[in-house]
Amino acid sequence: MLHEWLNALHVIAGVLWIGGMLVMALVSMACSQTSGAAESAGQRLLLVTVRKWTRSVTSPAMILLWVAGIVMIVSYGKFPHAWLLIKMVIVLVLSALHGLLSGDLRRRATGQPVKDFALVRNAGAVIIVGVILIGILAIIRPF
Repeated sequence: MLHEWLNALHVIAGVLWIGGMLVMALVSMACSQTSGAAESAGQRLLLVTVRKWTRSVTSPAMILLWVAGIVMIVSYGKFPHAWLLIKMVIVLVLSALHGLLSGDLRRRATGQPVKDFALVRNAGAVIIVGVILIGILAIIRPF
């Protein structure tokens, strides 16, 4: 019964985390389309609001996803299957992207120079492909 609750918590945290990351990617992409002079008070407000949401919902959801996932693996008592190891690598990449997006939004909100990372520029596509692969691996379990 505990495993089912952990699994539900893991999935709920994943949905919240990925939803928040997609918002972060969209806002970062939208803000990169304007020059520094074209930034408005509305854009600053959007950046501040998304950063608050990230700190209060998206980042805790990522942490909860990791904790629930690790507890499920440890409680299983066996070395994870290949599909799970691949899934963990994808989640690790998405976690790194989360950090890059957080830094990008922070720099934009505070007026600091923004670093141009290809991963951040293509964050939306990376997130979508990652979610598709994770879904296939978790449901089909091909290896």
